[in-house]
Amino acid sequence: MADSRSRNASRNIVFAFANKIIAILLPFIARTIMLHLLGEEYVGVGSLFTSILSFLNLTELGVGAAIVYSMYKPIEENDKEKICAYLSYYRMLYRWIGGAMLLIGTILLPAVPYLIKGEPPVGVNVYILFYLYLVDAVISYFFAGYRQSILVAHQRSDIKSKIVMFVSIFVQAGQIAALVLTKNFYVYAFVPILGTLLTNGLNAWVTMKKYPELKCAGILPKEDRKAIKKRLSGLVGTKMNSIVVHAADMIVISAFLGLTHTAMYGNYYYIMSAVNAFVVLIFSSMTASVGNSLITETKEKNMKLFSKIGFINGWITGWCSVCMICLYTPFMRIWVGEELTYPFGVELGMVMYFFMFSIQRAIIVFKDAAGIWYEDRFRPYVCMIVNIVLNLILVQFWSVYGVILSSLAAFAISIPWISRTLFRTLFQTSSKKQLFRIGFYAVVTIVAGTLTRFLCDLLPVGEGRMGEFGHLILCGLLCLVIPNIVFLLCYFKMDEFRETLCMVKAILKRKKK
Repeated sequence: MADSRSRNASRNIVFAFANKIIAILLPFIARTIMLHLLGEEYVGVGSLFTSILSFLNLTELGVGAAIVYSMYKPIEENDKEKICAYLSYYRMLYRWIGGAMLLIGTILLPAVPYLIKGEPPVGVNVYILFYLYLVDAVISYFFAGYRQSILVAHQRSDIKSKIVMFVSIFVQAGQIAALVLTKNFYVYAFVPILGTLLTNGLNAWVTMKKYPELKCAGILPKEDRKAIKKRLSGLVGTKMNSIVVHAADMIVISAFLGLTHTAMYGNYYYIMSAVNAFVVLIFSSMTASVGNSLITETKEKNMKLFSKIGFINGWITGWCSVCMICLYTPFMRIWVGEELTYPFGVELGMVMYFFMFSIQRAIIVFKDAAGIWYEDRFRPYVCMIVNIVLNLILVQFWSVYGVILSSLAAFAISIPWISRTLFRTLFQTSSKKQLFRIGFYAVVTIVAGTLTRFLCDLLPVGEGRMGEFGHLILCGLLCLVIPNIVFLLCYFKMDEFRETLCMVKAILKRKKK
């Protein structure tokens, strides 16, 4: 069983990585083309609408995560009748959610222009454009969106990733063609709707072929529905907080600073979230395997598993943070130009944002795998309120810096709180050691980042765009070597380092066979 979990997790990570590369690279190309052909205000409008619809997506309330968690046990017991009942219940909930989301979006339509400081781009009807984004957001709820839960719960996220990768190529190629050939933003916004329909259709076809016995049938017992509702009561806040942290930032910037700042902040956030996406997919691909381990293994083994995953998370998050602090400036100057580049202080704030967000990843994986949502139900609301209130106040005094500080304050509350909840609930022990480890990873990252940035600043910058590109490549090479040497020197005596090294060697041996 342990080998099966490792094989599933490894396979999920590989295909999730391939999918994520496509999902980041092609939208990056489309965003770049839009910046040059249409201007930063169009990019700002797209970022704003995506953020608004993220708020509307709160109506999903974490139903998918709760259903997937509930399926772990019946799948382990091969209880197909119970799985079918869960699917039937899931489909019913999704239809209600889709209807509510469409209704709320329609009601909010008249308020959309008031969320933009100044005038929208010339020739753009914000009502039509917003409705195109809305249709794309709700269509999954009515057309087989629930069936992807079968793949996730069976630890076959790799199949889902293959489908998403294929459709992403189709959608992004279509959007790039729309920009180049028509320069029409409406066509650009319509293409993802076709992609969503295709994704759900392929998910439905694959799951019906691979698991023909799993259909929407039966009625879920009352006690199971009650258990889902209890998990949802905790998931609601988690779902809201994960969305509000970014969406509120974008909406506040648009309303107070305008579309140009929305596009600029969106560009920086796009790069930061692209890096974070790789960190997330590594660990989210482990969630189902961790959930299986929590059911089948002892508490001591799971504690060791957490320590190893936490160590890997600390190393990866630290290395990515160092790369960002060294490469943000040269990359942004090449990509968007000096006029759309923020000063170093904003870049430093975004790196701190990334580190504090990503360093929680191992904790979140175990919390989700264990279904610890009800016990954690108050934390997200507190963090969300702090973030929104500080956003509205600080943006008026410190512009974009105030927005970033608001998010950092929310993370400063979240990290010790979520650690304490996990360790008390799952491991029945104190979280002080874990917080100390996080602090240690932060200090080591600061040392590695300071040293690497100092060496990068010593490198000469050549003339013109090619000179800047050469400087970026040299900085990237330093980032590959220097921080990892620092991490090795600081971590090699840790038990987690030796155990992780043994785990990696075991995986490589299995692959050679």
